[in-house]
Amino acid sequence: MHDIVITCVSEKSDEFAKEVYDYLIAGLEKQRQHGEEGPNLQVSTDLITLEGNEVRVSGKTLAPAGMIKWVLQSLLKSDASRFKGYDVIEIGDTFTVGRKLHPSQMELLACEICGFFTPYAEELHTHRMTHFGV
Repeated sequence: MHDIVITCVSEKSDEFAKEVYDYLIAGLEKQRQHGEEGPNLQVSTDLITLEGNEVRVSGKTLAPAGMIKWVLQSLLKSDASRFKGYDVIEIGDTFTVGRKLHPSQMELLACEICGFFTPYAEELHTHRMTHFGV
């Protein structure tokens, strides 16, 4: 299994990351004791580490990505009013936990033809040219 990185994005990212880290360890430990995959899970602070606003889960934990995502989502559901607008986004072996923003709120430029987003005007110009076969 691969390592999984969880990036925690919030106004107070380091504090939020610590909260995510603590909740994740507790949630995986609960799954280890009571879940279907329990006996196989390896939960320890050596295998799950916190560095700044990132939590790294070693593949040696044997925790499936779906279980990790479920624990992260349960954190957000545990205080729905506080985490209003937050979500867990999964891309490959990386999760981002934070407030979802519409691309228009992130100062991105968009292609009028297909909706492609980029922060760079030059990249958008080059992208537009591909639509015309240039």
